[in-house]
Amino acid sequence: MNKDKREARGCDAMEDCGTLGDLAQQSERACDVMIISDDDDDVQQADVKQADTTDSDDDVFEDVPGADTAEDNDEDSDDDVFEDAPQVRNTEGFADDSDDSMPELGTIEVTVGDDTEPRKRRAVVTHRARLVRRSHHKAHLIVHLLSTQLLNHICTQPSTLALCLSLIPVYVVDRIQQHLVPNHREIRRDWASADLHYFLSSFQALKFKHKRGRGLDVEQGFWEFVETRVATRAWHEPMLLVGMLRVLAFDARLCVGIRTPELKVTVKESVEIERMYKSDVSWAGQVQDTDICRAEELDNGPTELNKDDQKWWRDSVPQYWCEVFDQVSEQWLTINAHTGTIERPTQLASGGKRGPCAFPYILGIDSSGSVVDITRRYTRDFVNNTRKRRLESSRNVQDSVWWAEWIKRWEREHTERDIHEAAEMARRTERNTMPRNIKDFASNPYYVLLRNLTQHEMVAPNSPVVGTIRGECVYLRTHVQKVCSRMAWRRTGRTVKDQEQPIKHTTTMRKGVECVSEMYGLWQTQVVCPEPVVHGQVPRNEYGNVDLFVPEMLPHGGTHVRDPGARSMCKELDIDCADAVVGFEFRRGATVPVLDGVVIATESRDMLLDALREERRIAIVAARAAAETRAVQRWRRLLIALRVRAEIDSTFASRSSRSTTTFTTPNTTFY
Repeated sequence: MNKDKREARGCDAMEDCGTLGDLAQQSERACDVMIISDDDDDVQQADVKQADTTDSDDDVFEDVPGADTAEDNDEDSDDDVFEDAPQVRNTEGFADDSDDSMPELGTIEVTVGDDTEPRKRRAVVTHRARLVRRSHHKAHLIVHLLSTQLLNHICTQPSTLALCLSLIPVYVVDRIQQHLVPNHREIRRDWASADLHYFLSSFQALKFKHKRGRGLDVEQGFWEFVETRVATRAWHEPMLLVGMLRVLAFDARLCVGIRTPELKVTVKESVEIERMYKSDVSWAGQVQDTDICRAEELDNGPTELNKDDQKWWRDSVPQYWCEVFDQVSEQWLTINAHTGTIERPTQLASGGKRGPCAFPYILGIDSSGSVVDITRRYTRDFVNNTRKRRLESSRNVQDSVWWAEWIKRWEREHTERDIHEAAEMARRTERNTMPRNIKDFASNPYYVLLRNLTQHEMVAPNSPVVGTIRGECVYLRTHVQKVCSRMAWRRTGRTVKDQEQPIKHTTTMRKGVECVSEMYGLWQTQVVCPEPVVHGQVPRNEYGNVDLFVPEMLPHGGTHVRDPGARSMCKELDIDCADAVVGFEFRRGATVPVLDGVVIATESRDMLLDALREERRIAIVAARAAAETRAVQRWRRLLIALRVRAEIDSTFASRSSRSTTTFTTPNTTFY
């Protein structure tokens, strides 16, 4: 009975071994483990040996001593797991060739992937790509502005005005001449609007044709257009209209819409810029294809436009147009030179649709050459749409103010009309600045959400809520106040008032430790009042220095001496002084103070400065004496070397090889 149980238990053990073999094979396939077999041709399966065979070293499982004499109550012990198994079931992973041996497992070798290919770095937008794009953006602005100045200069020439006057019908000229103010070159206020519409009806009767350009000179091409009445460039009709209005005493502007490259650089564009930069290839970005540049890019000779091109010429957004000042409404009217009609500014700049403005920059140039940025009049949503495509949206302070400073070169002295126009555009911008999307509040200069505030910002107490969006309150950006810690306010020359409670708490990590900082607003601070100098003793902070972040923090009765040798001289003269801390800088992972000179009592100032001047004079004299000593020593070495060389030549050199050079000294001549 015991023998039968042992045989059955041996079969179960071998089944378990087969199951382990299956798991090993599955693990081999999943982990890509290479099993090296003993045979090169086939993986041989080992025979299962009987447990009662000889005790060889190759047997995996040996006989259990005393297994046959074990009692019934010991059948479940751990020593009886592997016993005699005369009959073994064939399982997967074991061959059925013989029942006399156990399976022989081959050598298992695990290879770790050390030779894998290096991981490629993810392409990002580089600083050089952003710099190239901003430079390209500025170059487009400058080129378009200067080219429009050239077109406006041609419109103001006497020959051009005379030619424009010859194209105006006589009855139009006679009517406008009757309404001119005596001894003035302007039309009477009550007739200005009527005469303008009367003139535009005659301008529409000219019926210009359009052909593809031939690449002529700007002025030559304009004169040819006036003679043939065939427009080959987008600026021909606007130039003619501006010239005709100016010769009739209207105040007209030549307007231009400038399309510039987008300031935002994609990863693909950044990679291309870096590739061309490394290959030393001249790179110039391409303006995105627009309908305005369509006629200018085609230069295949004077060819008639087909019906589709004629429709495109009329319906597309014009790049050049005209503005004329209406004295009745005291506003600038927009005239589309291609159609000869007065249009709304927002409708003209968006192509007759309720879409965004097609141009991030729109300029107007009058007869005197002064330039005005009139983009705000032609856009419905300047802050949330057009402004994002301009340099004002750049985080770089220099780039954000570059365009305003550049255009000032062509600005004239502001008149009452200019002030009224600027105020009207500002009111228009403020009316349409409430964003419709939450993400637009982050860069909006007028409105803000609480989620967009930094840890050093907060809305002032009792600030009114001007609106809501998706349940969040909207506040004015002007109500956002700056909050700082006590030390930060002290660095600006202010100190927190007594008995003031922190209005905000922020959490920061310093050297791995979470720290809570108390923040205070500007209304909780006052100008710092430093302690005065008493009896020549300079007041100090807890570190033995004087905080001098702003000039107002200088103690009363003290003087700031910014000389590197002032501290050592004060020790020699026994003058009380303290180092002046003018700021902090980040160095080697820590914030260190920046020292600049010393602070002393005012009565010791003259004595210290006289001593410093005397020390500086002595140092100059000593340096000059040392330089003279070094020069004398070098001349002495040179003369000794020449004398030695001359003596060697005269003693050892032969007559035939002697040099004919003569060295002359004050006392001796060497040959």
